[in-house]
Amino acid sequence: MKLRQKELLVACACAAVVLIAILFALNGAASADDAPKNPAPAGTPALSANSSEKVPANAVPAKSAPAKSAPANAVPANADFAPLPEIPEVRSLADVPAPQSAVPAKSAPRAASAVPAQKNAPAQLAKTPAKAPRPAQKNFKAVGQICIDAETGKILSERNANVRHPPASVTKLMTIFVVLDAVKAGKIRLSTPVVASRNAQETGGTQVYLAEGEVNTVEDLLFALMLQSANDAAVALAERVGGNVENFVAMMNAKAAELGLSRTKYSTPHGLPIPKKEAAAGKKPDMTCAADLAQLSRALIRTHPEIFRYTAAKTKVFRQDRFGVQPLPMGNHNKLLSSFPGCDGLKTGWTNAGASIVTTASRGNKRVIAVVLGGLVHGKDGGIDAKTSQRERNQRAAELMFEGLKKLDALKYEPTPVAP
Repeated sequence: MKLRQKELLVACACAAVVLIAILFALNGAASADDAPKNPAPAGTPALSANSSEKVPANAVPAKSAPAKSAPANAVPANADFAPLPEIPEVRSLADVPAPQSAVPAKSAPRAASAVPAQKNAPAQLAKTPAKAPRPAQKNFKAVGQICIDAETGKILSERNANVRHPPASVTKLMTIFVVLDAVKAGKIRLSTPVVASRNAQETGGTQVYLAEGEVNTVEDLLFALMLQSANDAAVALAERVGGNVENFVAMMNAKAAELGLSRTKYSTPHGLPIPKKEAAAGKKPDMTCAADLAQLSRALIRTHPEIFRYTAAKTKVFRQDRFGVQPLPMGNHNKLLSSFPGCDGLKTGWTNAGASIVTTASRGNKRVIAVVLGGLVHGKDGGIDAKTSQRERNQRAAELMFEGLKKLDALKYEPTPVAP
């Protein structure tokens, strides 16, 4: 009996071993049936679980990759050659899944080109209608006047624009033109020191009170020239660039001839009246006309756009941060910089020959240049009312610029910001 029990146990164990072997065989056959029907192309390395090749951290899992990135003849796993699903239409960027390595938008750095440069910015429509300036008084009389399109040179309005007259300190537009030409040619630098001569010290009219031997840079003197309208600065620059005033004036006249300013002749770098002694010896005052001044200014803006650095500045301190020297605050004589939107230059002038101005303003990528030459208002006593003459000169220039911008259909835009 005991022997039969042992035989029965051995038989059961053998049966169990056979059953386990049958189950392993069946499992292997099922795995073979689930294998891909298409083997990998020849030459493709097979990756095992222990392969040394690493999957990139930003790799997109195959199951989440867009369908359009799969080869046309690819067969999905477990699909038994089922047709590819239709690729859905992408209607916006929001429909495209972001890769796993994408940086959240809130933490992404701002692109350097996200904010366009001001010069490339489109013109902005005006929020409020442009307000016409007050007309000049009827008793204001000018020798000549003109307004032109700075881009094309087209005359927008004019009256007696070819009549010649002394331009007073507007002469300094040609002075700065010649100096900036010398800077551009590399003959001098803005940082070049300029030593004031006795001749510069003794120049009359509006000054920054240069002392003989005083040293200033070219740029400091250019600010003095355009803001303070300093005649002594004009002489100091002329002597530094030309060697002496006479040579510099010859350079001014050569530039005028180069620009085709046939009605212009210079005698000084500053525009002061000729002293009686020199006038008796035959020296003539500076002479030009409104049309020539407009063309001079257009050429100056096109050749040296940095001119606005000097003409648009409203204030500047001369001799600033110098030990033991009293600084001199300077204020731009061109009051239209504050009263006419978009105005950024150029130069005023005043002598007993009258009030003159060359001014410019821009709106919506359009720019006009206006010139008023030899404007006067006589007082009740028959003399010249200097203060009123200069104020009404400004009003006439504002009228010309406003009407010019209106003709160019530019008043519907905001004034062009002044470059820093």
